[in-house]
Amino acid sequence: MAQQSQTGPSLKVPRIIINIGKLLQSISPDLATKYVRFLFQKPIKHKMPEGEKPWFEKADINFIAVPEIDKSIAVYKWGEGDKKALVVHGWSGRATQLFKIIDALLKEGYEVYSFDAPAHGKSTGKKTMMPEYIKTIQKISEVFGPFEIAVGHSMGGISLLNTQGEKPIFKKLVVIGTPDSIFNIFNGFVKMLELKPIVAEKLIAVFEKITGKSIFEFHGSNNTKKIKEPILIIHDKQDKEVPLVDAENNYKQAQNAEIFITEGLGHNRILKNKEVIDKIIDFVRK
Repeated sequence: MAQQSQTGPSLKVPRIIINIGKLLQSISPDLATKYVRFLFQKPIKHKMPEGEKPWFEKADINFIAVPEIDKSIAVYKWGEGDKKALVVHGWSGRATQLFKIIDALLKEGYEVYSFDAPAHGKSTGKKTMMPEYIKTIQKISEVFGPFEIAVGHSMGGISLLNTQGEKPIFKKLVVIGTPDSIFNIFNGFVKMLELKPIVAEKLIAVFEKITGKSIFEFHGSNNTKKIKEPILIIHDKQDKEVPLVDAENNYKQAQNAEIFITEGLGHNRILKNKEVIDKIIDFVRK
């Protein structure tokens, strides 16, 4: 049995948001669930750092419709090549966030694609969830693929595992700082808001009704065990967003994977680390 992580997000929530949730919970758990669902589905849009701006400016950007989720997605392309790579950012991220990895793949001769996830960056929508990430990856693969390799960070990583677990699309996968337990993500979010477990139970029930699947089907490890293609799992010991045990669970269940553990890079700095990027390129070259 996979170990259960207990670490929750390190995001500090304003007290007023917590107090509103508690007030709604005192009136009705259903009201609190609607409130938490609104917060859970709404990514934070951060200002683009200076280092990413040149990558945004030199990208070839196209918008494609994903009818299943009723959103228009901004797709970015860099370079030209006979082989293609897809790079997928995490929650509240941007297509350009993994620019160091994109640069390394370009130097290997790849034509590199990325996208702003639904309700992120230049893509449309104000709210989203992981199933929309998955639908978007599938659509981009249909329109711009086939892709030799896909690299995903955090939510992008687990979305790739779910996509590949459902139907093989990529020849190789790299997942960085990627969760295993979606169940723990829901419960951790509710705990962070200082609300009762019943709210998490109701939130999960809504998710399962929308998707028509058990939440456990979306777990990273449930999908790594289905995937025959090689997977490189990269994680940092001091990741405060996603605990190391999640990477270990994903690895233990995998058919064909290797794991690379770093120390002191956290959840985001890992994306710019030379040793990490070298490891990715070594894996790509095999």
